[in-house]
Amino acid sequence: MSEPVRISYRWDAQNVKRLFDASYRYQFEHSAKRYIGWFFIALAQFGVVAAMKQGGFGLLIFSTIVLFYWYYGKKAIAKYRAKASFETSPFKNKTITMEVDDNGFTIDAHDKKVHWNWDDIDEIIPLGEDIMLYKHPYFHYIPANGFASIEEKSRFKSMAREHGKLK
Repeated sequence: MSEPVRISYRWDAQNVKRLFDASYRYQFEHSAKRYIGWFFIALAQFGVVAAMKQGGFGLLIFSTIVLFYWYYGKKAIAKYRAKASFETSPFKNKTITMEVDDNGFTIDAHDKKVHWNWDDIDEIIPLGEDIMLYKHPYFHYIPANGFASIEEKSRFKSMAREHGKLK
């Protein structure tokens, strides 16, 4: 058994923003819900036709409002909730440390210590230099500066591949 990979970073507003943006985009791209937006676009097109042919603007107004909500409002509300959750979080502006070995993840955030087995993790998603752990329904963000060195990050990715979590 090799020495565990140690990860340490500060959970701050900047990391919350990065996590939100990455997880929102990931969930949207990997969900069938993305096709609902196409339905609303088609509904708006029917609204335009109805407005031009019959002079009825009800469907056009309704579909436009729903379309704006789907693509802009929903994200704004979710972002507001993520920020509010961060503000009340016990981990706000605290250092989170992890040790990753063949048994899994030991996450220590001051008063709270949690262990996740490799089987508990659904997927590990590389985000450029950063990494996101997905354990349904939670996303856990690891910034690139959380690793002590590139070698540590490489060892982490190797372990993740061995356990079939990194694609």
